[in-house]
Amino acid sequence: MKKRIFCIVLSLAMCFALFSGCAKKDATVLTDSKIGDEDGYSYELWKDSGDTTMTLTENGTFSCEWKNINNALFRRGRRFDCTQTYREIGNIKVDYAIDYQPNGNSYFCVYGWTRDPLVEYYVVESWGSWRPPGGNPIATITVDGGKYDVYQTVRVNQPSIDGNTTFVQYWSVRQEKRTEGTVNVATHFAAWEALGMPMGKLYEAALTVEGYQSEGKAVVTKNDLTLGGEIIEPDPSEMPKPLEADENGNYVYATFEDGNDGWGSRGSSKVAVSDAAACEGSKALAVTGRTDAWNGTEHGLGTSVFKPGSSYRFSVKAMQNKVDSVDFKLTVQYINKFGETKYDGIAEVSGANGEWIELSTDSYTIPDGAWNVILYVETAQGTADFFIDEAIIGIAE
Repeated sequence: MKKRIFCIVLSLAMCFALFSGCAKKDATVLTDSKIGDEDGYSYELWKDSGDTTMTLTENGTFSCEWKNINNALFRRGRRFDCTQTYREIGNIKVDYAIDYQPNGNSYFCVYGWTRDPLVEYYVVESWGSWRPPGGNPIATITVDGGKYDVYQTVRVNQPSIDGNTTFVQYWSVRQEKRTEGTVNVATHFAAWEALGMPMGKLYEAALTVEGYQSEGKAVVTKNDLTLGGEIIEPDPSEMPKPLEADENGNYVYATFEDGNDGWGSRGSSKVAVSDAAACEGSKALAVTGRTDAWNGTEHGLGTSVFKPGSSYRFSVKAMQNKVDSVDFKLTVQYINKFGETKYDGIAEVSGANGEWIELSTDSYTIPDGAWNVILYVETAQGTADFFIDEAIIGIAE
């Protein structure tokens, strides 16, 4: 009898041990900013404020919810040590599927950073109430059967993987939203570089949900990330042809009669073609919504056309009709070969209420080794709305 009881107890103990060993472990749940690794994938929840939850599930999948936030990112993928370029790593491919339910401003994307240069990048597959990042695209490329608009933006003294600093952002944004598919990330990298947007050594590639001053939820049901192998190069026939100077030596002559002509917003400003004022013709570019003097309008000077070491002339007409007088400034921003952001003042002219003034130089030489070169119009003080017209970028006289 005792032997029989002992056998029963032993059997129950063995069953309990077996059941315990096979029991599925509890999912990792994050509510505050945290970085880590689990099941072969890196993960990160980053936020500056608000209510967030991120639940890590198997095979790189996750779910997330956010509300009352300013900015939050939920990402899962692969972190690198910033010792290799994407070409040294090989192809980076993400097969994904997501139930994505944003309410407000949000992006679903493949996301990451590089160092040397410091770049924050987005390959956006879907979004919420606003299609990022605004402004006019540099180019449109076809990758994985879909068309993406390419943008380059600048963040000034904002959070990064190296603390608060100034850095550039590269964007590929699908023209049509999707919530499942394949992203050959390295193809976007190669296209950006062909457009004069250099990539550095890779820090991260992660499937990401970002929310900005919004609420929402998402469930990633597939996140298969593979590394290595041949990179699918962008189709050369779909890359934009380099700008060529016209008979007057002008690469850019913006009259704003038919659109923004490549001029976009800078900082918090908004830009739009307007018939409320014009120096020539019937329209100009209105710059509104400025919250700081450096907010204004900008035009990228891609180094595939505007070569470091070469000289160019710039001329922009500007006018404000809000205050008695404003000092307008024409400035070139660039990143030098040491990774430092520099600002060269080209021209500064005071403009009385309703008076069109000209900001110009006959010759400015882009410094050797410069990249992410941007020409922009700002003011020395104040945040008054203003207009620009007759903007010219050409061969130096």
